[in-house]
Amino acid sequence: MQAVILAAGRARRLGPIGESLPKCLVRIGGRPLIAYSLDSLVQRGVREITIVTGHRDGAIQDALGAHHLGVRVHYRFNPHYRHTGSLVSLMLGASDLDAPNLLVLESDLLYHPGFLDAAMAAADDTLLVADASGSGDEVFVCRGPDHRLSYLGKDASPRQREDSIGEYAGIARLSAGFCAVYRREAERLLRAGRAAGHYEDLIFDLAKTGHAIGVRHCPFLPWTEIDTVEDIERATNAVYPALRHIWERAPREPGAAANRDDLSIAS
Repeated sequence: MQAVILAAGRARRLGPIGESLPKCLVRIGGRPLIAYSLDSLVQRGVREITIVTGHRDGAIQDALGAHHLGVRVHYRFNPHYRHTGSLVSLMLGASDLDAPNLLVLESDLLYHPGFLDAAMAAADDTLLVADASGSGDEVFVCRGPDHRLSYLGKDASPRQREDSIGEYAGIARLSAGFCAVYRREAERLLRAGRAAGHYEDLIFDLAKTGHAIGVRHCPFLPWTEIDTVEDIERATNAVYPALRHIWERAPREPGAAANRDDLSIAS
């Protein structure tokens, strides 16, 4: 099992914070947000981790270094990040895949590690779903009676919102075979100048052409993504306190700051 963390975006909705700082380095509980994902991956035996960077690439590499808890961290720079979306970042991150399965994670998440356990236990290509947050920015997910993906998107109709099982959690397990198909299609879209979208939209497009994508709901597990200052406040005041007991007993990087219940921003 290998992992790719997508961290190339510019964080426009964070305003001045996002201009100077990648979202993955926003500090929650005294640590960079992405550190919690790295902890959880290493603790679950993942030994190949790639972070796809773009905006403030140097800041990310300087902050995280080449190893995390003894595991090598690789970096892939997305040179197209200014005018493409995460669709291209996943294409680049999956290009060196030499394992049967890939864990895909967005870098702006704070979540219960049970999401990763569910992804690693899945037997097929699977998207993880959290309870709907009510943020107004949800990527709604519906599944058919076979538990396969039947709808994914923000522009859900009232019926689709009613039928949805939650919102996409930004975590997926994809097979090497599916990643090969994804890369070919992403490269075609990039050549055609149509690669400004999100990676999950291309996954849904491939599902509509016949690729079976499973959907796994993880109810009641604390989770949030961070797109706005209000999301940082929610992560700090609600989600992190619910997860503090997990991180306080987890192995730490040498010299890591003690967990604090603050809303600080990495320099």
